[in-house]
Amino acid sequence: MPTPSALPPLPSTPSAALASARRRLGSIVRTPPKVTWRAVARQWFWSAVIAPFGGVRVEGEFEADVPYVVVANHGSHADTIAMMSASPTLMRVVTVAAQDYWFTRPARRAIARGLLGAYPVRRDGEGAYEELRGMLAHRVAESMSVLIFPEGTRSQDGQIARFHSGAARLARDFGIPVLPVALVGSREMMPKKGGLPRYSPVEVRVGRPIPPSDDVAAVSDQARDQIVEMLRRPRRPAPVSDIHTLVSQAMEGRRGDAIMFAWGLAEAVSFPVMAEMSQVWLGLSQPEHLWRRGALVAAGSVTGVALTHLLTRAGHRPPAPWTTPSMEAAAGRYLAAGPRGYWRQALTGIPVKVFAAQSGRRRLPLPGVLAHAASVRAARMGALTGIVVALNRPLGPITRQHYGLYLASTGAVFGVALRGVVKHWDRAR
Repeated sequence: MPTPSALPPLPSTPSAALASARRRLGSIVRTPPKVTWRAVARQWFWSAVIAPFGGVRVEGEFEADVPYVVVANHGSHADTIAMMSASPTLMRVVTVAAQDYWFTRPARRAIARGLLGAYPVRRDGEGAYEELRGMLAHRVAESMSVLIFPEGTRSQDGQIARFHSGAARLARDFGIPVLPVALVGSREMMPKKGGLPRYSPVEVRVGRPIPPSDDVAAVSDQARDQIVEMLRRPRRPAPVSDIHTLVSQAMEGRRGDAIMFAWGLAEAVSFPVMAEMSQVWLGLSQPEHLWRRGALVAAGSVTGVALTHLLTRAGHRPPAPWTTPSMEAAAGRYLAAGPRGYWRQALTGIPVKVFAAQSGRRRLPLPGVLAHAASVRAARMGALTGIVVALNRPLGPITRQHYGLYLASTGAVFGVALRGVVKHWDRAR
């Protein structure tokens, strides 16, 4: 078989050119498709990279039985990442990247070569197409598909520019179909000159394969028309995890209000998880109610302080798991000067139930206890709720999509922090 650089020139007549391309395909595509560890590793890597920003959803089917020249609209650096994540590893898609951008600096070249498996292409100049065809011939010979963005550069306004003919010419010369793909949401995730990535689930919409033809202009127009048509479809709603849906349903209406009040009350009596975590884990499922729910948690906490204070003053001490004698001793010292000692609770990590028990044991006046406890609890809950509200603006969609992971990770952080607080007060004895 001749090498790619030694491929004979195409005959001048259209029918002869197509027949020659078909004959060449019989010798070029000679090995069955196979999955390599590099293809699997790249797909896993880019799927993990794009997942926190909304991930990728595929509409349609990638048929992996033959190689394609895959063409897609281009509005973002996230386009290639989305395609690498979405296409089956069996296709083993290789990409081409602008030589004057991706291969002029070592860092970009490392990304293009190692992480994208890209081949450099000159955007213009004599012999640029022949050079590209020669580089890709062996890849197509291994039944690998080629990803090309025929607009040549990223769109700044989302409009689809004219398609260059290079992709259709490759399809003609290799005798393989053109597969149009529309990328929706990638430009919003990482727009040109747009700074850091943003949350925007990407939809990869797979079109109908277009047979190769000598009329490369017609093939390019058909591919562009398909992509434009696919882009007109409305986007699907942002994905929401089933766990988020269940939590949100459980927190509906008065039931959710009662849960938040009960959490605050229970934590001030015996429950070992701080009241503020109710906002982090449950309140965030309905962010429009965060401030009202925060007020209810604070009200429940003050009610629990009163209950613990009265019970302890009467000689009944509710159980206080995950507390230490040194915490009780410190709370007693802070309350020696009266109910204003509750303000020391805000930053010490000592649970409010310990302060409530100590104020009851010292028989401090209940009105003063409630006044200072209410002020402290409102201040802490207000500060935490403000942080949750602020973080929900950029991170809310990610949290809703990955709510199970969010609960697990914040739970782990809380567990580590709680363990640190308990150890600190153990050492303080």
